Amino acid sequence: MKIAITGHKQGIGKEFTKQLSARGHDIVGISRSDGDNIRRTLHTASLIEPCDMLINNAQSAYAQTELLYEVWQRWRNKKKYIWNISSMMTESPVNEVPDNHDDMIMTQYYSQKTTLEHASRQLRYKASWPMISIIKPGGVATQVNMNNSEKMETHLWVKSVLEIFANNDHIKIPEITVGYSKQRIPI
Repeated sequence: MKIAITGHKQGIGKEFTKQLSARGHDIVGISRSDGDNIRRTLHTASLIEPCDMLINNAQSAYAQTELLYEVWQRWRNKKKYIWNISSMMTESPVNEVPDNHDDMIMTQYYSQKTTLEHASRQLRYKASWPMISIIKPGGVATQVNMNNSEKMETHLWVKSVLEIFANNDHIKIPEITVGYSKQRIPI
């Protein structure tokens, strides 16, 4: 399968690239460090169009949602797949502390990711293909300097996501949250 991955040079995108490549998939990596900015929607969509799947991972303001719309238009009624990487933080609003720059950034991030999720649901309602899934990471150590005590290592998180989809290829997974837990479920 030919898979386009935005933000393929860091964090979750880098790990999807590594693991899917190891499984024999042809990867089309799209990253700002290579000169491919997702804010150039039409250009980025032209790189994605010949692929079978998009892992819509890179986030830059609302460009992730704009890219979703453009790729969906090009892939409408084609048997292709879109995985939109969102965030578990969309499940509850961000508390805002006045005059705290980081809190404002997180508030904007929350709005951008909830917009991506709403767009995904609306497009799923319009057509069966492409199949769109929202994948919400929760507690993933995507950066070296993060406090990783309550976070899942990126390679384990990606491996878990790929196993969920591979082991359930006969069912549709419209939305999934995969996060870290110290507890094991005895099943």
